[in-house]
Amino acid sequence: MEPDNNLAYSNLTELDKELPYQLIGVGCDYRQLPVDRPFGYPTYQWIQSFEGCGVFHLEGRELPVPVGHGMLIYPGDIHSYQEVDGPWYVNWITFNGYHIERMLDKLGLTGSGVYPVSDPALLESHFRRAFRILKSGFALTGLDGSVLVYQLMLDLYRCVQTDDRSSRIDRAVRLKPVFDHIRGHLEGTITVDELAKIIGITPQHFCILFKDVTGLRPVEYINSQRIREAKDLLVREPALRVSEVGRRVGFENNSYFSTIFRRFEGISPRRYKELH
Repeated sequence: MEPDNNLAYSNLTELDKELPYQLIGVGCDYRQLPVDRPFGYPTYQWIQSFEGCGVFHLEGRELPVPVGHGMLIYPGDIHSYQEVDGPWYVNWITFNGYHIERMLDKLGLTGSGVYPVSDPALLESHFRRAFRILKSGFALTGLDGSVLVYQLMLDLYRCVQTDDRSSRIDRAVRLKPVFDHIRGHLEGTITVDELAKIIGITPQHFCILFKDVTGLRPVEYINSQRIREAKDLLVREPALRVSEVGRRVGFENNSYFSTIFRRFEGISPRRYKELH
């Protein structure tokens, strides 16, 4: 067995156990020896491979776990795993909480399995920080651990590939030329057709990809960027008339500008200008 100085475990208080996210344990730079769990594991676990290769046995399947991949294990799922062709080194983290399953479901991580990771270093930073938190002995370790697990959930969403699709980061990178084009052309007309051509896909495919990444339809995103720029102009150049601000950010119709501004900010652009 590896020495225990690369492992750390929590000592949750009764208050900590009421938190929606709970950091249970972590292992860094860990030589992963064979594990067989015929009754599953009591908490959620993420195990990330960074050197060598392992195999994950789950529901009669043998899933390879090469470098740059991670295993998500749900509580109670019968499984085993072991190294293949030499030493296997991993980082792992265990976590729990009443909100975990709901969050994982929203992230598309709906069950135990092996998932590719587009940015392993990003997740590794959480393992290192979790280790420091659990070793600190600080009175608010449970709260700090809860925040870390929530951040881990968000970064799993960003960089873990699910359902044979690229990760959210990969898809966002693909759209970067589109975001750059929008920022540089807010004062003019921007169409879905021209945005789709920038990355060489059909308008229909573009709309699906764009909403998958941003959560917004292209026109909604463009309007959000125009309103953000309008707020900056209203504060930075107070001598400008509201209609001129709207024109500079792509709204030729002042009434429409005011309607969209109110939809995003809850007040009119004139009132926003007065308040700031």
